[in-house]
Amino acid sequence: MKSIFLTLCLVSLLLASQTSFEYKEPKPVKYVSPKNFSGLWYEIARTYNKFEENCVAATVEYKQLEDNKLKVFNRCFQYEIGGELISYNGIVEPQLEDNLAVLDKTYYWIFTKEYRIIYLDKSYETAIMSDKKMKNLWIMHRTPFMEEKKLNKLIKFIDNYMDTSKLIFTKQDKNGRYK
Repeated sequence: MKSIFLTLCLVSLLLASQTSFEYKEPKPVKYVSPKNFSGLWYEIARTYNKFEENCVAATVEYKQLEDNKLKVFNRCFQYEIGGELISYNGIVEPQLEDNLAVLDKTYYWIFTKEYRIIYLDKSYETAIMSDKKMKNLWIMHRTPFMEEKKLNKLIKFIDNYMDTSKLIFTKQDKNGRYK
């Protein structure tokens, strides 16, 4: 009996001494104008999510409504550019009155999730949106392609918050089909 107890204690101590690395949560940017954030964004990279499985040339478009709410249109082609168009729409509501830095996205009237803008350049050309735990993340840009130097800078930024090897780089249409 004593040997079982000692064995359990040793195993418990070994497990407790092994620390797993945990990433810190990113803070949202200070301010995101709903008006300036509106428009078409091309997905440059993302983390895995079931609703974009087999998607290429993914975009998201925001159109401003009343009370700083936005209508959101997600689109992509299934499997290949020019393939079957997949689209789903929703509503975005800022949690901070007229500031989209933290927002709720609702699809099909019942699925709501909080997201945050963790990076936004001053020109509103490039943004990173994620959930609090960085399980769902999107690197977005106003054109279908981004300079490699800029993309590497963004990857280095999010490397502080997640394992960037999990990023999926989105194949985009060179013609930017959704303009």
